[in-house]
Amino acid sequence: MPRKPSPSRSRKSKPQSRSNTASAFAPFRTTLRKLRDVAVGLGLISAVSLMPSSWVQQWPAHAQTAMGIAVDIRTLLADVGGDATQGIGSLLEDLDPAALGELTAWVPADLIDWRPWGGVEPVPPGHAPQTASSFGAAKDLLYGRIYRGHRETFYCGCGYDSRERTALDSCGLGVYAGQTRADRVEAEHVFPASQFGNYRSCWRNPASFPECRQADGDAISGRDCCQRVDETFRAAHNDLNNLVPAVGLINGQRSDHNWGMVSGGERYGACEIRIDSSIRRVQPPDAVRGDIARIMFYMEDTYGFRLSRQNRKLYSAWNNSDPPDAWEIERNERIARVQGKGNEYVSSYRQL
Repeated sequence: MPRKPSPSRSRKSKPQSRSNTASAFAPFRTTLRKLRDVAVGLGLISAVSLMPSSWVQQWPAHAQTAMGIAVDIRTLLADVGGDATQGIGSLLEDLDPAALGELTAWVPADLIDWRPWGGVEPVPPGHAPQTASSFGAAKDLLYGRIYRGHRETFYCGCGYDSRERTALDSCGLGVYAGQTRADRVEAEHVFPASQFGNYRSCWRNPASFPECRQADGDAISGRDCCQRVDETFRAAHNDLNNLVPAVGLINGQRSDHNWGMVSGGERYGACEIRIDSSIRRVQPPDAVRGDIARIMFYMEDTYGFRLSRQNRKLYSAWNNSDPPDAWEIERNERIARVQGKGNEYVSSYRQL
């Protein structure tokens, strides 16, 4: 008699594995939903804390005390948020890739857009532009090719010369003359480099890469390390579509804060930019809001860096209210000639 084939173990174990995975991640899904609800509640408290002080002063004493607590909570959230983001990035990168894939599959669909990571895999060939091999080379192209004949800073409209020295009196920032960073132009990343770098191991732990160690054994910075070993980071970091000239002082104060609307914030002379470091938000001038929106969408499409639903709505509104002007179109065409790829949100502009 012919022998009966042995039953396949893999077929039996697979459903069991699936069941075990579901059981293991069920508490995780519940926790994510609870954390989302807590985040929404804390967000509402933070929003209330932005009430104008002139209104608050008319409230009863107990209401003013409650507002003070709300402001403290907002400040605490801003401080904790940065540390939490970095910690989550570290945890996710330490997970086994197979486990991370299963974990992602069990994240509820309504929470997917809350994930703070993206662009983990290398950009497919031909998808990214032909960017400069170093940031220094990218800056030379920015000042010498892209902004040739249009030496004007992005946010404040300050003139600058061939040596990248700003003419602060030309834009109402003369009060800052003499300050080292105010007197010079810097290449600003509209989509902050830290936001697509700080979850990468080359950024957080450059000493673990032999290529990032110097002759004396010390490690170079995380940013420089990622430029050496991470192809996707290097392309995004040096992409001229994401670089604009800015007064160094404004670039430094903006730091890596997100874009948004603020009720107060720091003013800088006649420049219309507003920076509220307490909530890590920057409100750009009306004239460049659409430019910023189209750059942010370009970076998401080109490199897979995720934008939140809230940011997509904000940038869509900015895109619609501030269409590309003649200079933005010219800038995009110059970049396309240099890198082989421009920003389609500019060249094929449409309302979103």
